[in-house]
Amino acid sequence: MAEKVGTVREFWKTGVALLVVAALGSYIWFVERKREPGTEEKKEAVLTLDKEKAHEITLAAPGQDTVRLVKDGSSWRVSAPFDAPADKSAVDTMLGSLARVEAQEVVVETTDDLSQYGLDAPSRTVSVVVEGETEPKAIEFGAKSPGDTAVYARTPSSPRVFTVATWVETSFDKKPFDLRDRDLLHVKRDDVRTLEVTGPEGSYALARTDAGEWAFTKPLQTRAGRWAVDGLLGNLENLRMEQVAEEQASDLARFGLGRPSRTVLLVLKDGTTRALEIGGRAGSADEGKYHARERGGSLVAVIPGTLVADLEKGMGELRAKKLLEVATYDTEGFDVKAGDVTKIFAKSTVKDDDGFDKTQWKRTVPEEGDLETTKVEDALFKLGGVEVKEFIDRPRELATYGLDAPILEVTVRAKSESSVTIGKKGDDYFARRTADDSVLALDPAKAEELVKALEEL
Repeated sequence: MAEKVGTVREFWKTGVALLVVAALGSYIWFVERKREPGTEEKKEAVLTLDKEKAHEITLAAPGQDTVRLVKDGSSWRVSAPFDAPADKSAVDTMLGSLARVEAQEVVVETTDDLSQYGLDAPSRTVSVVVEGETEPKAIEFGAKSPGDTAVYARTPSSPRVFTVATWVETSFDKKPFDLRDRDLLHVKRDDVRTLEVTGPEGSYALARTDAGEWAFTKPLQTRAGRWAVDGLLGNLENLRMEQVAEEQASDLARFGLGRPSRTVLLVLKDGTTRALEIGGRAGSADEGKYHARERGGSLVAVIPGTLVADLEKGMGELRAKKLLEVATYDTEGFDVKAGDVTKIFAKSTVKDDDGFDKTQWKRTVPEEGDLETTKVEDALFKLGGVEVKEFIDRPRELATYGLDAPILEVTVRAKSESSVTIGKKGDDYFARRTADDSVLALDPAKAEELVKALEEL
């Protein structure tokens, strides 16, 4: 009997569980059936804003300077609390944020008591004057909602109170300096044609060739490292002031700019120039900041010490520290002369068994023949990998370095033509590039590998 009662109880337990599961499944099916694709409730846009027609923006918050920006042709200016060019990308980002503001939830359609939402005295107001509209478009932000997950907000044109995500309000927490144009030089690295630096480490000048390579023109003619120069130009392109020391400086000596400690002069492809003058430290040495200005300007800025740290490395940091900069994909051909024998190599394209293009290297002189692509590319890789151990800028006679009778003369044809002669004196290898005043002392092990690789082709 007890066994029968236990069986009945288990039956009812199972039955009840099945009923619960069935009810839950029915509810889910009923709800999901209603939620068809594309029918989800969309959040309402707070402002309809054509960014291109905006021509004035105002940011106001209690206890802070009111910021006003006005459109000036295709650019923007900060007109209050000071007058200065504005950062166009920052203004565009802010206008984009305004155009995307969405109401998370409508709290009340109308209310006589805005104080309970912190909107009787808004914590921040953003307004935009739009071309063709009589009233500015504006949004006011109030207190945070319970849980600090949202902020109460409203527009002056509507009695409704709604919530927006907290990040929306903080995205408009901008100080005047945040919106001004902080670019000192307004230069793009690809536009620079010459670069001249003066400072305690010495003076030097570089010029870009038609093929995009860089070479020193002062104090001697010698090749520069493409990527090293590009890094310095990148620092100049991205240089931004961290603060304004003085808008209209009349006494430049106070900032070490009466006689600048460093000057960087750039000539651009359109013939215009930019000159950056760097003066004394701004603050303590630990802060690593400096006073600087664009030559001829009255504004003295504070810049980070990154650029100065690069300039302190001097000319040596920018020199080409490899024998040649060789990229196999750019190389169309090369010549190797050893004694009286000259070998000429050319790259072509052939079809593989599957009909796809593949690279084929050939020797065309003195006798024609196909070569293993990997073997040729390995030799070119070694040519680009030989490191300069020492720059001899005041060389003696060529015989001192075995360059009066070089063991190899190599010419590489790519976007431009580069040539180098390699000599050997005892166990040491030396080289000289075309139109280069310096003799290069090479890493002997890598130079030996290169000579063997070229001899085997």
